[in-house]
Amino acid sequence: MHVLILAPTHEVAETMRSAIEEPNDECSIALSWDDVGAAMNAQSLDCIFVERSALAQVDPVAQLKLLKPEHYPPVICVDVSSAVSPKVHVTAKHIAQSFSPSYQVGELHIDTRKKRVGIDGRWVYLPPLQYRLLLTLARRAGEVVSYREILKAVWGHDGRDDEARELIKVHICQIRRRLDLDPDERYIQSVRGFGYMLTLPEDVGMVSSQ
Repeated sequence: MHVLILAPTHEVAETMRSAIEEPNDECSIALSWDDVGAAMNAQSLDCIFVERSALAQVDPVAQLKLLKPEHYPPVICVDVSSAVSPKVHVTAKHIAQSFSPSYQVGELHIDTRKKRVGIDGRWVYLPPLQYRLLLTLARRAGEVVSYREILKAVWGHDGRDDEARELIKVHICQIRRRLDLDPDERYIQSVRGFGYMLTLPEDVGMVSSQ
C-alpha cells in the first residue's frame, strides 16, 4: 500500500511512519498541503494520514476540494500525541481497498489495488512511471489530455509543449510495446499538436498519428 503522511515536521512524520508503515508499504512524507497536491499529481496513493495539528491552520474540506475530489484517496486523521494503535493500518488498508477504483476501457483494465494492467486476458506490470502515465489517461478516458497536463501529472513539473511531447512519446511507445498494442493506435491515440487520448478501439476516428 502506498501511503502519504502529512505532518508539521519531519520528526512528527517519522514518528507516524514508525507506527503506521509495514514492510511492503511505500511511504511518502508531506509537510504542507502544497506537498500533498504535488504528491497526488506525481504518484498513485492509496491513503493519506494527516496529523491532527496539520488541520489547525487550514480548512481541510477546502483543501481536499482542491485535490481533484473524484481522485483523492481516503484521508485518516491521526493524533501523534496519543499511541497509534496497530489497528489503524488494518483499518486504513480496508478503507483504501474499498475506495481504490479500477478503470476499464474495452479489454484494457487497470487494477489500482495491485498496480497492474490487464489486456486481452493477461496481466502486465508496467514500470511505475508508465503505469502513472496510463492511469492519467484512463482517469480521463475519451478526452484529450494535453502534453503539459500529462507532464505535470506524471513527472510533477511544468515544461514546454515540445519538450513534454518528445518525452511522453518515448514512454507511450514503450507502453504500447509492453501491452502488445498494434501500431494503429489501439486504445492509446495520439492527437497531433495536442496530446493523447485513451479510447475504445472501435472509436478510433480521424486522429492524426505522431
